[in-house]
Amino acid sequence: MIQALIWIAAIIGIFALLGLLYQIAGTRRDARLYPPPGKMVDLGTHKLHVLAKGSSQGLSGPTILLEAGLMSTVLSWTDLQEELSKSYRVVSYDRAGLGWSDLGPMPRTAERIVEELHMMLQRANIAPPYVLVGHSFGGLTMPLFAARYPEEIVGMVLVDPVAPAEWNPPSEQDRKMTRIGATVCRRAAFLSQFGLIRFVGFLLTTKAKDVAGRLVRLISRGTPSQSGTVSSPWFWALPANERAMAAVFWIQKKFALTIASQLENLPVSAASLEQAGFTTDKPVVIFSANTAPKRRREEHKAMAERLSLGEHVTAHNSNHWIMQEEPTLLLDAIRNVAASRDSAASPTAEGLPKRGVVGKV
Repeated sequence: MIQALIWIAAIIGIFALLGLLYQIAGTRRDARLYPPPGKMVDLGTHKLHVLAKGSSQGLSGPTILLEAGLMSTVLSWTDLQEELSKSYRVVSYDRAGLGWSDLGPMPRTAERIVEELHMMLQRANIAPPYVLVGHSFGGLTMPLFAARYPEEIVGMVLVDPVAPAEWNPPSEQDRKMTRIGATVCRRAAFLSQFGLIRFVGFLLTTKAKDVAGRLVRLISRGTPSQSGTVSSPWFWALPANERAMAAVFWIQKKFALTIASQLENLPVSAASLEQAGFTTDKPVVIFSANTAPKRRREEHKAMAERLSLGEHVTAHNSNHWIMQEEPTLLLDAIRNVAASRDSAASPTAEGLPKRGVVGKV
């Protein structure tokens, strides 16, 4: 009996070692094939990847600062950043643990994220003023940045943002789902060290897709039906370049640990914003996706109505990824907010929708 247990332990140890070597070799290969498009900024504890486009010389207006969604990277802004960079300096970045950035200190709260972002901007010599643009999870970080550094911003555009009231306090169902999500992420983080998540990703590119699908469902057990699979409508709604790089980014331990912490700390992040106060005398445009839940759309409208220069706009032809579906809406709003700094007239007179209007810009 003891001898059998020793053999079993030895076999498990051999497979774990092989998996570890497989993961290390694959990670090195990915780093060689997919170098960061921007530069790495050292914060002392870790490095953040920042992508700046458009020269600060010869371009008028403030710097446009782009904050991606919960699991997203600089890639979610590719087309928008390219277009805006013709007239402005435009900066996107990967939060710690995501994309090309290093794993950062825990927990991953909005407060910590904002502090790191501000430090990164200083060390990268990206001076204010800024127009803040936040998608989804960026609805917690960008307003908090505005509250902490009000003198550095010109205004804000929020793209189907998480509303603080959704998570402060969260419903019992939301608490349950974030708890499950964090547990699954930490399970994936452990398995990723031994190459299992990478191996599943490889199987998905072969004729063994069904086997891969069963492994994915096993790893993500406890989640709602389809949410833990690559057949999820949510996955296929991602921008094409984000989906393509999921096989590189999502198989890393740092990614899984970061998402787990961001999920667990949604209530803390929302409470921080509520305490700081979602208020500014600068123009703010809040976009709701047509597919957003009714409660979120109502919260967006209420948030805008509490601001002196707040506007709520429904993107009638868009899902959560408004920057992909109706980029012109965002481009116009960002340009109008940026122009408000130098305009003696009110932002509304310069082209923003009238207060309280729900419709297209």
